[in-house]
Amino acid sequence: MSTPSGPHCDPGSAVILAVDTAVKKEEAGKIQTQFERAYYLCRGADLDHQGNGTLRRVGPADLFSNENQELLSGAGRVFMVVYPTRTYSEGMGSNLFCELSPEDRCFIRTLRSRFHDAVCCKVPLHETAFFEGLKDYFLNEDEKKQYQKEKHLKAQDKPAAKKRRLIEFDPDFFRNIKPIFKSCMTKPNRQDFRYLTYKTFGLNLAVRLGFMITSVQKGELPVLRAIISTSWYQVQDAVFTVFGQTYMKFLGKMTNLLRVYKAYFGDLFFVYFQLCGFEFLNRLVLGPLGENPLVYTWSGIGLIFANIMQGMLSGGPLIPAINQMRKVGAISHNTMMHLYQLSSLTMQFGLFASFGYQRFYTILTTSVLVLAWGSYAVFTTFFRDPEFVRFGDKGTLARLDGLAARCFSRAA
Repeated sequence: MSTPSGPHCDPGSAVILAVDTAVKKEEAGKIQTQFERAYYLCRGADLDHQGNGTLRRVGPADLFSNENQELLSGAGRVFMVVYPTRTYSEGMGSNLFCELSPEDRCFIRTLRSRFHDAVCCKVPLHETAFFEGLKDYFLNEDEKKQYQKEKHLKAQDKPAAKKRRLIEFDPDFFRNIKPIFKSCMTKPNRQDFRYLTYKTFGLNLAVRLGFMITSVQKGELPVLRAIISTSWYQVQDAVFTVFGQTYMKFLGKMTNLLRVYKAYFGDLFFVYFQLCGFEFLNRLVLGPLGENPLVYTWSGIGLIFANIMQGMLSGGPLIPAINQMRKVGAISHNTMMHLYQLSSLTMQFGLFASFGYQRFYTILTTSVLVLAWGSYAVFTTFFRDPEFVRFGDKGTLARLDGLAARCFSRAA
């Protein structure tokens, strides 16, 4: 039972700590510090132990090994204690810390698959002194100042008493769009340039040329317009492929821009009007083709809005679903980036609409509708966070901080 001061961790309990660890890695000939999430298993008695005691590092794969199972099964209760992390970020702004990482959620599901009554505890940033004395955790003075700022803001947070509306739109995201975008900027890697070669200037270019050549041969499209349109498509594709990580992180942080009841659609809202603008320019260059009227007529503009809405309703949830898969820890960061690139292939469906094949476009978007929305529903409905409690006793928090510091030092 939890007391008003939080759950009680007795010496016989099993405790699992989720903490960041610093890892030195060589990139471009330079040694850089990166951070990974690590998990340590011990007894409650180790909170007062000066040495390592029964402390050992564990992972989802070996959590239930014979050695660890003996410690877990012999414990009175099992506690999962999660410290703030810098290995993952979400929401508005450029915060250094996040309450949970995707790996935490994955680990908790693994733990609770065997120990259903495991107690999950969050350690709030403003209540812990864990980060104060760590060596090599903050890479510079700016990060230390950012930490102090976030800690102060967390301490000032108060639960909102106002009644939530059915639909809420937060304009602060547009007012802060520049710092949000800057916080998402990520240097392209080899994977991004490989996709630029194979996807943008390989498969995608071949498909676009197929549409262009067919329309030119039919006499529907002048060669000059075909060249301009192909170049426009290729420039878009190249930018969003090379800087795909930056763009997808940005979309992830725009999610809370728009809320409808309990669901957030900010990323879909933002992408919708972005795609409408890009498609308007493209059809303006192409002119009327097939079943498409002139783009600058009311029927032409309305058709763009309808086509983009069709595509968004069918394939739009793919990116939010991938973001949600990553958030709940169902996939790794590397897998997420592969899925981002592969999901962009659905954008080729829009070529059928752009070149006047409206009926076939409707068939394609309808067929992917169930798959996209089904995936989104699964990862938002069946992968929810457990109920978390907090240690209200300052003495217990201080001992947990000491144990977490030993974990960090041990990893270093």
